Amino acid sequence: MDPESRKEPVGIIFDTDIGNDIDDALALALLHTFESRAECHLLAVTITKDNALAAPFVDVVNTFYGRGNIPIGTVRNGVTPEDGNFLRPVVEAETAGKQWYPHHLQSGQDSPEAVDLLRKVLGQQPDQSVVIVQVGFSTNLARLLKTEGDEYSPLNGVELVKQKVRLLSIMAGA
Repeated sequence: MDPESRKEPVGIIFDTDIGNDIDDALALALLHTFESRAECHLLAVTITKDNALAAPFVDVVNTFYGRGNIPIGTVRNGVTPEDGNFLRPVVEAETAGKQWYPHHLQSGQDSPEAVDLLRKVLGQQPDQSVVIVQVGFSTNLARLLKTEGDEYSPLNGVELVKQKVRLLSIMAGA
């Protein structure tokens, strides 16, 4: 492919309930693979699972792929506070005080609130440039749509999404 004809990587926000099962971790790994191929740019990860270990788990995955600087936002007063089967074993795995899987976040409480991060990241992006990939609960997106203008954008949530998001891909069903 002619380098000059390459498209810009797609800016993606991944909104996930990571920790309830393994599909979200695999989806995040795929996004990192696409970023390694310069097909996307992971702008942020927002989490709808209200568990303190979910954000450190995402940080483990991002750090594994060499992208420990990707912003992570967490829901406050969300659902599913349980650890699930793999958050704690991965985040807390260590030998002689050395982490098996390096990460910087120790708790989701150390990360920004998800809706604030969504507004900040969207406010910084060109119009119609962002793809939001949402797997799990719609808590963060529903709350985003109800927001008013703020320091990140004078637009309310609906207007901000209409202006900045070109595609919303939602895994939905029962």
